[in-house]
Amino acid sequence: MSRESRAIQVAIACSVIGAVTKFTVGFITGSMSMISSAVDSLGDLFVSVTNLFVVRYADTEPDDDHNYGHAKVEGLGAMFEGGFIFAAGAFIIYEAVHKALHAESAHNSTLGIITMLPLLAMTTGTVIYLRRVAKQTGSLVLQTDALHYFTDVWVNVGVLISLVLVKLTGRPIIDSIISAAIALFMIGSSLRVVQTGFDVIMDKSLEPELVEKLSARFSSMRGIVSFHDLRTRGGKIPHVDVHVVVKPTMTALELHDLFEELRREARAVVGPTTHVFMHADPEGHPD
Repeated sequence: MSRESRAIQVAIACSVIGAVTKFTVGFITGSMSMISSAVDSLGDLFVSVTNLFVVRYADTEPDDDHNYGHAKVEGLGAMFEGGFIFAAGAFIIYEAVHKALHAESAHNSTLGIITMLPLLAMTTGTVIYLRRVAKQTGSLVLQTDALHYFTDVWVNVGVLISLVLVKLTGRPIIDSIISAAIALFMIGSSLRVVQTGFDVIMDKSLEPELVEKLSARFSSMRGIVSFHDLRTRGGKIPHVDVHVVVKPTMTALELHDLFEELRREARAVVGPTTHVFMHADPEGHPD
């Protein structure tokens, strides 16, 4: 089993525990913010299960129909995840407004406060773990999942604040207001997740600072007179494509060694999974 799959399974376990606990306590206490957070955790579960299949498909080897592999499916997975978070946020806003208009009585928040503290710690630990594995593997799905669960940390903080304020003031309208604020935060996060997935599908280039580092490394390499047409692509498997100008007297062996060095330099900047393509132009050629 891959590290990505194991990480997503940890996220699934976190979602199951969170959703069941929050729904149970939310219905007992009548806290709308707790139920809203439970809906978010249920969405986490659904998305993480989907991501498990996305990661496994993305890791399959290239075939006759997909010569460059299947990694781009992670972009579609991220866009789907963002859309689901957006829908969940819209539903929570609807429920919060409904509760506020019906002016429900105050509820007992003590049980909710006691419940949210360990759930907050568990979600924070899950985010830290997902970020570490995402950094190690370069997985876009894990990056977006980590961002998603990071929003859950703030959602849980919001729920905790809501429960404490309702307990102190006895005003249930606070619960509805904070619940709606949580939903707006979820919607904002969902748009960022969708944008990340869209960038992968549209072959967005690497960050400008990485491109600058690549240019600096290529400029300092012996054997390269100059270079042009530097193109890059981000994602789980980044791509770097460059035309280099070399001396016309360079042998095939020297050109091969130059490419090996250039690939090492590019991977040192971008990452070990980077695909590097080099085209050599002889100095003085009309092109």
